[in-house]
Amino acid sequence: MQKHILFILPYLNQGGTEKQALSLIEGLRDRYKISLLAPDGKGAPQFRALPILQRQYTKWEINFFKGLPELISGIKEIQKEQAIDLIHIHGAHELMLAVRWIVPKIPIVFTVHGYHGSGTKFSYQTSCWFSNWCADRVISVCEAEYNLLLELGLDKNKLHLIYNGVKEPILDIDKSLELCQKFHLDPSHQIILGTAARLDEAKGLTYLIQAFAILNSSQSSREQGTQDRNQDLRLVIAGNGDLEASLKQESQDLGIGDRVIFTGYLNDLPNLMQLFDIFVLPSLQEACSLACAEAMSQGKPVVGTCVGGIAEQVSDRETGFIVNPRDPEQLAAKLMELINDRNLRDRFAKKGYERYRQLFSNEIMLEKTAELYNLYLSK
Repeated sequence: MQKHILFILPYLNQGGTEKQALSLIEGLRDRYKISLLAPDGKGAPQFRALPILQRQYTKWEINFFKGLPELISGIKEIQKEQAIDLIHIHGAHELMLAVRWIVPKIPIVFTVHGYHGSGTKFSYQTSCWFSNWCADRVISVCEAEYNLLLELGLDKNKLHLIYNGVKEPILDIDKSLELCQKFHLDPSHQIILGTAARLDEAKGLTYLIQAFAILNSSQSSREQGTQDRNQDLRLVIAGNGDLEASLKQESQDLGIGDRVIFTGYLNDLPNLMQLFDIFVLPSLQEACSLACAEAMSQGKPVVGTCVGGIAEQVSDRETGFIVNPRDPEQLAAKLMELINDRNLRDRFAKKGYERYRQLFSNEIMLEKTAELYNLYLSK
């Protein structure tokens, strides 16, 4: 009989936490019996389509007094189907207290997926406290976060570094062409800069838009010469979020509204990313970016900021450029360097793909996670 692992998530939206958990479930369900306990959300259909045992509970931030009893009953129902051998909790350290109280003897693995906003340090601190009390093992998805957790007092013997991994995409040229038509893109005559992120403050997208305005200003101020592909720039921003309206307005105010394309959330991100010449990650806070790993898996040169784990993903001047956050002038300068040098883009692209294969492939993430599980499952 396969060992039984219960995944518990605090939400099922469309972010990196869900994508990474989904990849683990899909990749490991042939080795283990996997069950899922999670609230409903926009990202739920992908999970609900999986042939695994699933139960729902109400998100605690919506109604704690309803969600806690549902979490308890969900664990008990799943336990009745088959004894749970290990529980993997993602993102929300507070869930560990309830789980440890309900099933005190089952090992808990907790993945820290990164925290954002003004209370970031306190969130990491409380995550350390809860992990020291309740978790048997803790996964950090980047070295920067690993070091921060140690600094804040997490037991080193519990902590493991496992980078987020992504599958190498299977691309469909016809679908990419459909996206070209939908968003009025022409890769044969345009340099396409692209990013994929939640449209919120932590992603630094306002600085990317400002950098793009600088690029367009420098292009238009050049003397008229040969009209080549370098002189027709587009910026594609894939994702949704609270700042969508303000970012669109900023693009209009800067006079680049006709060159900045907001796609909204796309399930078909790889075929859109195939169109990018350069991937840009202007984040102000970031752990291990799945979008960055996806860009590297397609051999895209990357320009990212020196925050969190981005500098671990992007090797500066080898697979891309690392710039300071909140610095649109420096960001524009490095983008211009890549725009003007096709050979440099190609060299970064090749090295970036090699780095993806070495560190950020889905296979590596699955194997390291299974090794961690087996520390307990083999007993």
